[in-house]
Amino acid sequence: MLAVGWFGFNVMSAQTVDKINGLVAVNSLMAMVGSTLAAWVAGRNDPGFTYNGPLAGLLAVCAGSDLMHPLGALIVGAVAGVLFVQMFTCVQNRWRIDDVLGVWPLHGMCGAWGGIAAGIFGQKALGGMGGVSIASQCIGTIGAVLLALAGGAAVYGVIKATVGLRLDREEEFNGADLAIHRISATPDREMAE
Repeated sequence: MLAVGWFGFNVMSAQTVDKINGLVAVNSLMAMVGSTLAAWVAGRNDPGFTYNGPLAGLLAVCAGSDLMHPLGALIVGAVAGVLFVQMFTCVQNRWRIDDVLGVWPLHGMCGAWGGIAAGIFGQKALGGMGGVSIASQCIGTIGAVLLALAGGAAVYGVIKATVGLRLDREEEFNGADLAIHRISATPDREMAE
């Protein structure tokens, strides 16, 4: 689905028909290839990393898909694939943060890398189209990260103050499917009614 849908998404983000060009499609493909291979290697053939690898590269290339040379997009994707694997492992194993789907390493880190990478690989010296500065991309990326942190803190602060963020220990052990929805994710643990 990503291999088909993202091309329409990314190419049409140009917003006008006269700005649509094959460069966006080629760069999307190159970033997806780079990130898939890099995540596969860095993740030691782990299926979870290999399947999320394409998304890491596609997220990272969005900001500069109309600016960079295809080889730059390949590098952006490869860095995103490795970045996702390393940060997901760090978040889960070292920091012990409960982000099972890897949303922050995948969307947050790879998206931030893509914002900065547009300023790097969009430069004419690296084969890009030019018209972009590294400084403006860094400032914009930092601004977006700060806005996301502030918004997340506000939303989670309200949730924590009103209904709480966590299940109690027994509900957590049984899982949210059983505790909240009264359904089982596995047939061997079906609830007897």
